Amino acid sequence: MFPNQNSNSNSSPMPDASRDSRGQEASGGAVAHARRKMLIVQRRGLHHQGLVPMNSEALAATVAAMPGVEVLKVHPSHKHARRMASHPGEATERYSVHVDAHQVEQLRQSAPPHLIIEEDHPLRYGDKHQHLAPELHTLSAYAASGQTPVPQRILLVLQGPDGRPVDNAQVILTGDSYPSHGLSDASGQVSLELLQTTPGPVRSLLIIPDKSYWNAYLEQLVLKADQPNVITLVPMTEPNPRVPPQVPLGWGQQLMGLDLVPATATGRGVKVAVVDSGIDSSHPLLRGVRVGQDFTSSNPEGWRQDQIGHGSHCAGVIGANPMGVQALQMRGFVPEAEIHGLKVLPGGQVSSLLEAIDYCINHDIDVVNMSLGSDQVSEAVNQKLEEAAQHGVACIVAAGNSGGAVQFPASSIWVLAVGALGLQGEFPPSAWEARQILPQAVSPEGLFAPKFSCFGPQVAVCGPGVGIISTVPGGFAPDSGTSMAAPHVAGLAALLLSDPTLAARLGPRGPGRVAALFHLLRLLSSPVLAHDPENRLGAGVPRLHNLARVLG
Repeated sequence: MFPNQNSNSNSSPMPDASRDSRGQEASGGAVAHARRKMLIVQRRGLHHQGLVPMNSEALAATVAAMPGVEVLKVHPSHKHARRMASHPGEATERYSVHVDAHQVEQLRQSAPPHLIIEEDHPLRYGDKHQHLAPELHTLSAYAASGQTPVPQRILLVLQGPDGRPVDNAQVILTGDSYPSHGLSDASGQVSLELLQTTPGPVRSLLIIPDKSYWNAYLEQLVLKADQPNVITLVPMTEPNPRVPPQVPLGWGQQLMGLDLVPATATGRGVKVAVVDSGIDSSHPLLRGVRVGQDFTSSNPEGWRQDQIGHGSHCAGVIGANPMGVQALQMRGFVPEAEIHGLKVLPGGQVSSLLEAIDYCINHDIDVVNMSLGSDQVSEAVNQKLEEAAQHGVACIVAAGNSGGAVQFPASSIWVLAVGALGLQGEFPPSAWEARQILPQAVSPEGLFAPKFSCFGPQVAVCGPGVGIISTVPGGFAPDSGTSMAAPHVAGLAALLLSDPTLAARLGPRGPGRVAALFHLLRLLSSPVLAHDPENRLGAGVPRLHNLARVLG
């Protein structure tokens, strides 16, 4: 979520006209490598350390006196920030600044203990390219040895079983050297340069359609350079034809018991925020999403544009509403909830995430779905997540797709971390998902912990996250990741909060309600594996089947 970023600026004390309202650069240049974008935030809880917090004037003066620092923007905090202050007049705003690169470490060392000083890293989501085929990001032994690969031009023709061309599919071809990337055209064709030091089968071919079909991950495939190579993709209705939008519920929603819910339980009155890549509100099943904000640009309608489909997929699991739509049956957990599309991807930074969390507090959001993560921890974000929990905002976060330790912010104690769960038979053998089954982590029912899902003590529960079919711009598509698991749990959490009886038992809005909701989700969980030493699945998958038992 937070890789390194360098930015361009001069060292004037205030933003100049060359920047837009969000502090972005108007032009590049050699100077861009000499500046870093940083965040300066006052650390809360200073009174416990015997320190008096700075007021706004003192904070502004401290920042202005820092060498090599240029203020880009001063961000106000949320509406309840003053209530959380431990001292009258305590500064609650945060600063986005540019700092001379050679002075960053000195600034951190010399800053008073009152302040958090962090790099404003770019955000990222669980990019499918990263966990679909990790070898695509590493050089083969041949490439590393320095041998010269021989290029060949390979023509691929992508089609469905009916011969219909598959356009706009991402294709990555890897020989025994560097991978080659391309996008299929309207005729389903893509021409790629295959780099191999020795003739023979290709190392791998990865095809990622944007909708309607499963991905294909093929290894040791023989391709010919002198003729078209036809690849037939598997439609998302195979091997299971009873999937959305032909039927209302996906396998994951059925596993969690959404089929037990009366038609009148629609989530009305609950507010859910999807902090992601935006939501395509023109989709027939997402037209009920009417409010949001783009934290990556100044476009007031930018949140409606989902370039990567990630946020729309999550939003469909949570709130797809088939009412009034013929032939499309898919239903989310809370189709009548008030869903807010908060866009922080692509192009957002840590400051964008902080703004999005402030938005959730300001708008009294009940449940937040976050499907993003990083190996790096942000103290500023962790502090903001605590503020959200204190004000009744329940943040449910994907554990991560790196196959290692739980990523941040799922590792924060202020959120509920969700791992991914799969079900055998819900995807074709040619799909990458078929290679993600951990043999030692399969239940008698065919449920399994996938290899990509992060694990560790922070994982609270798991959710269906392998081969999940949901809404994307222009249609529907299967996808996999803890990014898909988190909205299952967030949707269920919103459904529970919408029930007046349950809501009364969980208590009034505040930190107690968040804690009670997280505890209830754990109590509702059915263990998947008898033995889960790495804690990939937490307490198990929350199921409405257990509600009567839990409530006594």
